[in-house]
Amino acid sequence: MKVHLSLKKGLKKLITNPKGFSSVVGTVFMVLVMMILSTSVFLWTLSQNTLYNQALKERNQMELDRLNEKVTAYNVNYTVSGDVVTVEVLLKNEGAISIRITTLWVLDTTIKKYGFNNNLDLNLKPGENISLVNDKAISVELEGANATDTFNSWFVTTRGNAVPLEEEGGIILAQVAAGIGSVSMNYGAFLYYNVSKVGSEYVLDNYPNGSEGFTLPQTDIAFEVCLTNFDRNKREIKLFSSSVLWMLFPISPPQQPRGAKWYIVNVYNNGTIASTFTEVTLSYGVPTRVYFASYNDVNSGGFSPSSSGYSGPAAVNLMLVGKIGNSSYGQNIPFVSVYVE
Repeated sequence: MKVHLSLKKGLKKLITNPKGFSSVVGTVFMVLVMMILSTSVFLWTLSQNTLYNQALKERNQMELDRLNEKVTAYNVNYTVSGDVVTVEVLLKNEGAISIRITTLWVLDTTIKKYGFNNNLDLNLKPGENISLVNDKAISVELEGANATDTFNSWFVTTRGNAVPLEEEGGIILAQVAAGIGSVSMNYGAFLYYNVSKVGSEYVLDNYPNGSEGFTLPQTDIAFEVCLTNFDRNKREIKLFSSSVLWMLFPISPPQQPRGAKWYIVNVYNNGTIASTFTEVTLSYGVPTRVYFASYNDVNSGGFSPSSSGYSGPAAVNLMLVGKIGNSSYGQNIPFVSVYVE
């Protein structure tokens, strides 16, 4: 009881004493301020730690994506005109993520100068291929460059990876008649077909298997050859209707040489020979089946079946006429020898 009264008197004395009461209020206020400040600092620290962890997570993901970029640049070809180096190349995304390429650097190791093109916007989905040839080739200004110089080049992705451009493997000279032209023929895929008339149309018998073309009958026949464009500048070749396969039979003088000819034709998927002709395109590096069957140039004289008319051994040649890129093209391919029964 006495303690209670003592506390009551002390509290009353504290309240009636302005200095003592203000000290208590100040202390309480200070404690509240400290608690508020401590809480604010704790929350700010927590938010900064969250932001740091998020940034670290994003950085790790970016680094993982960068390491997972797998793009190959191959079959590169350089051409030089003035101070402009044109680069043709094939790209393949071999990784599991999309890739964006923005810059191509070219180093002329002969004159030790750099050039670059940073206006690219090449997007490759996983597994996608891009062919940067002909009108899609990339140009880089490089002062003093010469066609005989040696070049190194590399792409740069948006994730900071460098993609070196790999030189294409050398083409065996036997594949192309070096110094003669840009087209080679696959000798193991030289076939012939008997030509039959069905209604108003002409059809290749046993299409698309045909028969080996080195021994032939004297009847109406057509030829299938497999041609590949190995142009060093990777330009497309278009064959015109005046392209012809011709055959020469050796004889003794004073007789005139004996020959036969088969003009180029289009063949539908069912083996029917088209009555008109559309230019045949030979894309770079792509084996293409080409057919010769008409006695006339189809676009000028219509289709008419053709036969040799003679027997015995003969030399076969291809006279190809058309365009290569934007230029005229003509090539005679010394071809195969056949025996007509």
